[in-house]
Amino acid sequence: MTEALSTMALRADARAAAAEVAEARGLTVCELGDDPAEHRTVEHLLSRIWSTGKEPSPMPGEIMRMLSYTGSYVAGAYRGNRLVGAGVGFLTDTLPDIGAAHLHSHVVGVAAEARGRQVGFALKLHQRAWALEHGFDRVTWTFDPLVRRNAYFNLCKLGASAVRYLVDFYGDMPDGLNTGQGSDRLLVEWQLNAPEVAAAAAGTLAQPDARFGRDDVTHLLRCAARSVPVLAPQPRRGPAVCEIPPDIEAVRDADPELGVAWRRAVRSVLSAAMSDGTRIAGFDRTLGYLLLDDGDIR
Repeated sequence: MTEALSTMALRADARAAAAEVAEARGLTVCELGDDPAEHRTVEHLLSRIWSTGKEPSPMPGEIMRMLSYTGSYVAGAYRGNRLVGAGVGFLTDTLPDIGAAHLHSHVVGVAAEARGRQVGFALKLHQRAWALEHGFDRVTWTFDPLVRRNAYFNLCKLGASAVRYLVDFYGDMPDGLNTGQGSDRLLVEWQLNAPEVAAAAAGTLAQPDARFGRDDVTHLLRCAARSVPVLAPQPRRGPAVCEIPPDIEAVRDADPELGVAWRRAVRSVLSAAMSDGTRIAGFDRTLGYLLLDDGDIR
């Protein structure tokens, strides 16, 4: 009985947190209905966000219709009657390092004119509430480790944890954001019932470990003048950080080869570190990724 009440309270709190953020931003976040036209509208929004041009959308409407019909997650964020964001996920129980049945969030996108207005946060909180209502205690997804705003959003704003570095996960992606830049991704796990996630849903940001403010932290990768990546010449000792550029999209637009250099540099640091058992303990907008190994963890 106590466990059932605890689960009910968690679900109620998740619904309330999602509703509060959506209402504060003038949004309605809801699952899509049975009308295929709704799914086509989401398809077109995602095509604009990812600048796919004549290439297929990141998520075709007919696939979303099928996912909705078979019980997966397809939702839109609306301001009035205008779609300004969407999220799509499916159910799985086979991901390495996760295992248990959960929701995998394949894509969440926000229209350019609505960015910076917590639309993505509202969608993720709706997704959390949906997953808990359906009996799941975790959500996974991937993101490009070079995109600073996404690293901050996922690891600090949401309280998710990075669990694996995936090298060139999608192969070459023929869209306006990723072409020729590789498709490395970080797999993250969102433990929906964790205290830090509940705190994040209530608006409390995850704080960096105090040890990362010390002078003896090893800087494995720095962003030098003109956004050039510089790998550390010294071996790692204790807590370490991996910096990324402030705006990798601007770097890629101005100098695609420099964007590729950043991909290789971050891969050489994070992929090797995580393969050796180092964990990403968080993200700091100034320092970058915060790295700890078993000997550093208190």
